Amino acid sequence: MKKSVIISLIIFVTSIVSVAEDFSRGADISWATEMEATGRKFRDANGTETDLFVLMKQLGMNAVRLRVFVDPERYGYGEWCNKTDVEAKARRAKAQGLDILIDFHYSDFFADPGTQTAPIAWNGLNEEEVKMTLAQHTTEVLQALKDEGIAPKWVQVGNETNSGIVFPYGKIDWDKTGKDRFSKYAALSNAGYDAVKEIFPDAMVIIHLAGTETAQWFFPDFIAAGGKVDMVGFSHYPTAEEWNSSDESASNSNVNAEKHVKKTIADFGLPVMLCETGFEVTKSALAQEVMIDLFQRMRAIEGCAGIFYWEPETDGVWKPEYYENLGWIAYSKGAFTTDGRPTIALDAFGGKMEVEREYPSSLGIYSTDYTTLLATLLPIAGTSGIYSGRIDIAEAWQNFVIYDEDNRIWYGTDPNDKTHISSASDRWNFWIDSEQPRQYNITVDLSTMHWSYTYEASSELIISGGNEPSQYFDLTGRIISTPQKGQLYIVKRGAKAALQRF
Repeated sequence: MKKSVIISLIIFVTSIVSVAEDFSRGADISWATEMEATGRKFRDANGTETDLFVLMKQLGMNAVRLRVFVDPERYGYGEWCNKTDVEAKARRAKAQGLDILIDFHYSDFFADPGTQTAPIAWNGLNEEEVKMTLAQHTTEVLQALKDEGIAPKWVQVGNETNSGIVFPYGKIDWDKTGKDRFSKYAALSNAGYDAVKEIFPDAMVIIHLAGTETAQWFFPDFIAAGGKVDMVGFSHYPTAEEWNSSDESASNSNVNAEKHVKKTIADFGLPVMLCETGFEVTKSALAQEVMIDLFQRMRAIEGCAGIFYWEPETDGVWKPEYYENLGWIAYSKGAFTTDGRPTIALDAFGGKMEVEREYPSSLGIYSTDYTTLLATLLPIAGTSGIYSGRIDIAEAWQNFVIYDEDNRIWYGTDPNDKTHISSASDRWNFWIDSEQPRQYNITVDLSTMHWSYTYEASSELIISGGNEPSQYFDLTGRIISTPQKGQLYIVKRGAKAALQRF
């Protein structure tokens, strides 16, 4: 092996180790100034009003992400996220000693995989002029930061660029194959890359994609087309249905995100950053569990640089005034309350790696069409998160599901272990391994996420007292003259009635 190759490998391994030791815990709080302008206040856990950037540091974060729009005022959005606004927020981040990730959208408004609208002022330019203008825009913003003594640690040249940037100039051409489809996009992306390095040679330049599974089809052709990249950025938004799923098709699964991040690092020799994540603001208890799980998985990966929560300071109610023009609803994956306090969804960003669950008051056993309540499980006194109750199984192999109404979570069994409870989308229904219909005791332990059942030996509910003759009915209400052994009947004696198995 040549000496230069050995040195390169040493440098790469050293950088990976340093990234692992310096795991970034951050948030994109680009709405901060806009929210403040509309009167929003932020408070710590004690209710004391404080600056949002100060609060981020108090919560254990060591970095912020700030997006840049080209000319949002001309677009109609206002001054938010333009060069001046970004400078103001970057100064506040620096004052708190927070690392900074600058996210160039190369648009006047939000860019994402399906929307990479060219800035209004760039329309009508030829491809070479757009490349020069993109580089100039990048240089102007970064030079303004440098003049303030602010040096970003990372810079994204584009936001969620799965389909390219600055349409139509840098759109990936899906009518072509291999590296040819990436040629125009790579040229524009490289113009941004080179501009970053001119101002901040040590900044890590990120190519940012939506979905952790995308790197495998994206980077071979992008790199073959000459695309330059220092770090891979992903957006990963776990959902209540898929976050702990092991199904390979579950793109919102933490399990699969871990696999994809590991494979990206191994296949391309590039560190990875989760530039965006978030969870439903109305499910803070589950969000805490999901984020702790995500942190545990990512921190254990050599080469994973960190995690950024996207706009956690929102509450699912506030939204930019401009959204009214678009008919958009408020962003639903923040992590703050309406009175401006952080929720436990952000605990992992402060280093907390144990879940303190908020257990529901009860659990419901429902039919598999989610409509009929079959039984209720109540907490067992003296325990935490353990519930029990009885269910009458009227037919062999009867399936059912369990519902946490307080947190709005449907549970089934883990496809890989039927004794383990799962809320993932690929979960199976619950069932009891017995062909004998009868009454069973069900126990659910949410602290360990397991369940069990036992046959209720005293399921024959004999009606005591009285000399009145008994009447027997099947479960549809029809009178039965001679009960059959092993069947469940309604037994009526005088004014009393009960279920009884013969």
